Amino acid sequence: MDMDDFASLNRETLKYDKSNSMAIIVGLAFMVIFRFVGYLATRPPKVSALGRSGFCFVVLGDVGHSPRMLLHARSALNAGWRVDVIGYKGSRLPEDLENDPSIRFHYLSELPRIPESMPRILYYLYAPIKAVLLASQLFIVAMFHVAAPEVYMVQNPPSIPTLHVMQIVNWLKQRHLIIDWHNYGYSMVAKRLGEKSIFTRLVERYERIWGYKATVHICVSRTMARDLLYKLEKRGKIVTVYDRAPESFHQLDVDEIHELHSELKLEKLIQEQSLNRSFLNTISANQTLLTEKKTATGPATFRADRPILIVSSTSWTADEDFQLLLDAAKGYDDVSKTENSAGNDKFPKLLFVITGKGPLKQYYEEIISKMALENVVFVTAWLSPEDYPRLLGSADLGVSLHTSTSGVDLPMKVVDMFGCGLPVCAFKYPALSELVVAKSNGLVFENAGELKSQFVHLFRGFPLGQPETHAQLQGMRDVIKKGFQTTRWEQNWNTTLLPYLRNLDKTWSDSQMYAENPVYGLGPRYDDNAEEEEEEEEEEGVEETEE
Repeated sequence: MDMDDFASLNRETLKYDKSNSMAIIVGLAFMVIFRFVGYLATRPPKVSALGRSGFCFVVLGDVGHSPRMLLHARSALNAGWRVDVIGYKGSRLPEDLENDPSIRFHYLSELPRIPESMPRILYYLYAPIKAVLLASQLFIVAMFHVAAPEVYMVQNPPSIPTLHVMQIVNWLKQRHLIIDWHNYGYSMVAKRLGEKSIFTRLVERYERIWGYKATVHICVSRTMARDLLYKLEKRGKIVTVYDRAPESFHQLDVDEIHELHSELKLEKLIQEQSLNRSFLNTISANQTLLTEKKTATGPATFRADRPILIVSSTSWTADEDFQLLLDAAKGYDDVSKTENSAGNDKFPKLLFVITGKGPLKQYYEEIISKMALENVVFVTAWLSPEDYPRLLGSADLGVSLHTSTSGVDLPMKVVDMFGCGLPVCAFKYPALSELVVAKSNGLVFENAGELKSQFVHLFRGFPLGQPETHAQLQGMRDVIKKGFQTTRWEQNWNTTLLPYLRNLDKTWSDSQMYAENPVYGLGPRYDDNAEEEEEEEEEEGVEETEE
């Protein structure tokens, strides 16, 4: 071998060695990073007691449109703690929170979304980029803009990138992490992309890994608590904190209804959004669509010719089949026209007020505007946080179309309705029985035909002048009043969650002690069958925490 061949060989060897060295350096760097992350994950939080600092609530959504997290924040404020909230700026906040000096809102820049009509491939390409940008923004705000809270409470979903970012922030600051499980992120992705989608599987895996451990896992239903305990094997204290309406939600009396509808003027919305001009009754001085006064200062009474007011709140997404409600209303309209023209039982007119906002709102508004119904009218409205409970408190019936992508969450809209003493017709799915007990505090349906039949049954011969005399609706109101309304959010929060927050270090250590042999408080049920279910769970070795 001559010198030229040797030099050429030496150069190739050096090149090979350099590439090997680079691979080794990169590999070592990843090993160090993962070992460091593992070290952070195993360190116990260094917080002796909650109260000197406060909470940081994180929700990657419209803060003003996140009622449960705002209720958490209000409860923490009432207990004397400082509060930080991270999320998107959108809907107007309740005045008491917006003006409270002990709460600070840190708003993130919301990135654009891929429209539903665009090809799915764009969603796959854009989702990772959006996740990285959101993760960077969230990490900076949570790490450097929030003044050292002692506990982070994270709303899930959305899970990406919230869970892993807040886990890392929590490890670095050695604080306590609480995950409030409203639903599962992967089930919502599956609704759009399908259960077999690779992206759905990745989100499920992500949620399992990064949502594995927390000091406290809060669930909105006992069904979800069992799911986290047995199926997903989460580590930490698992407790059910049911949604409850605050004291501001209540049924209005006739004078309050008259005052509200004098302000709302639903008749104007009917004129603007409906083709049915004959639906409206004559409205003169001291009258609204529902009520009237003989004199300006006299007491209000219900109009004998008023329509039935039915309210439904929706996010206008594919999760709720709004067409089902339209079909049921069309069926009622057909029955009422036939029966009324034949001189049989009187069927009143139905006025549906649909609140909320979302991507499919315009699509359904176009459909509604073309519906030629005689005894049914739909209007859509976006109400202030103060007027929304007042509208519920003035209604005769609520409708929930929430179907649940996971089957283990509960509809917040029904909680609001029950808070106002409003009976509901709700779409049936597995966990719903924890909230809506069929033929007790509401009715359940599975298709448009069943919902139409419920409308016909409830309102056949409805005494418009004195609606409180209608036996079934009043009976459901009485059940709600004696059951659901006996405990409001603040009392429920102080009873079920506050004891764990008062000493998070003990809560954390207990959850580690029982990691291999879990003893969790799944929380109380709403309905009267709780005792039987608790006895069954005690036989399985699960200790219950009574409310």
